Amino acid sequence: MDSTTSIIAKQLRRVRTLGRGASGAVVWLASDEASGELLAVKSAPAGVAAQLRREGRVLEGLRSPHIVPCLGARAAPGGEYQLFLEFAPGGSLADEATRFGGHLPEQEIRAYAGDVACGLAYLHARSVVHGDVKARNVVIGPDGRARLTDFGCARPADSTRPIGGTPAFMAPEVARGEEQGPAADVWALGCTVVEMATGRAPWSDVDDVLAAIHRIGFTGATPDVPAWLSEEAKDFLDGCFSRRPCDRATAAQLVAHPFLACAVRDCKPGLGKDECSSPMTTLHDAFWDSDTDDEEADEASTSPAERIAALATSAFPDWDSDEGWIDLELEHSASKSADAMTGPMDTADCFVWAEPLSDDEDLEQFPAAELVTGHRPNSTADCFDVNRASNGASEQFAGAADVISDLPRVAGAGTRPKQPPRHHLIRAVAIEE
Repeated sequence: MDSTTSIIAKQLRRVRTLGRGASGAVVWLASDEASGELLAVKSAPAGVAAQLRREGRVLEGLRSPHIVPCLGARAAPGGEYQLFLEFAPGGSLADEATRFGGHLPEQEIRAYAGDVACGLAYLHARSVVHGDVKARNVVIGPDGRARLTDFGCARPADSTRPIGGTPAFMAPEVARGEEQGPAADVWALGCTVVEMATGRAPWSDVDDVLAAIHRIGFTGATPDVPAWLSEEAKDFLDGCFSRRPCDRATAAQLVAHPFLACAVRDCKPGLGKDECSSPMTTLHDAFWDSDTDDEEADEASTSPAERIAALATSAFPDWDSDEGWIDLELEHSASKSADAMTGPMDTADCFVWAEPLSDDEDLEQFPAAELVTGHRPNSTADCFDVNRASNGASEQFAGAADVISDLPRVAGAGTRPKQPPRHHLIRAVAIEE
């Protein structure tokens, strides 16, 4: 059975929505009910499925550690078309900038820009243009490596298809409606570097889309470059922002630029999908462990009990943030305690928590199903005062035990770590019947 057939044969459970596209496509996280394997499913209704089918045809021939792999596709009942993609738990570069307080430090920008440049060099060597490079369309794998995703605007380099993409990231020739070749991706890479450095898309001072397109295409302007960036970074961006596409650096040339040379990690275009590391199951170690190059830190975190203890005794979680949670959809019972939630239940009212483990406690005996209910007094914000509930409270949530029992290593919820992957927090989302 090939991989596509294997994916189609799986019984998938929808976990949560990851994102929605302007074309009507929806991306959601799914898990295989038998194995716990995680994957992202991008689906579109029959009426707008043509673009998603085209995206699938582009992805099926691509094998690079800098591109999110397509695991298969199918036409679902009712005409809906679905693409099965490898799940990248680190979120997008835009999410990463938010987690760093609005923008990334230059060291992080170097690493991620190097990954994107490698991905673009791979695509352009195969005469494929991505067409919509931006921070939202670059995700972070469990190894910390950035990967291009969302190939809805991808095209052959010599295509005469109508131009697409996000206006703020369009190159001058694209804004004028002339062409959208590999050089346009390089311009967009420069815009993405600016976005990582500022936390904003280029031209954010222009409110009107048409005015922005006119400014990009006809005024000779280039995106503002933050003054705090190094001279190497500014020279790199000069190569991206040449107004004429023929004067712009190629992606392959940028990979060797001094700004990226020390940060580029394995840019061999022939690498296959099997050489990409990404978590495929809820129990995969790399899914939960912090991404670090410190060998001593890796050795210190090999014990699941120690990891849980560190999480449970760390600073109080940031309940206000939507970043770094795993949402577990649980059926909500009408018999829920009246004091469990005083406000409208539109996000979550149940959290998995853990007490610190002592060295002699057996992980297998850890009360992984212990629940802590949320309480939201006079507020609609995603903020909760935490009140302890007994193990018996799990009876209020049908189907909770089998989900939580799959996650013994992370029964403890703690503050989000500062480096990816950031998925130690678990939020059980109750669904009204």
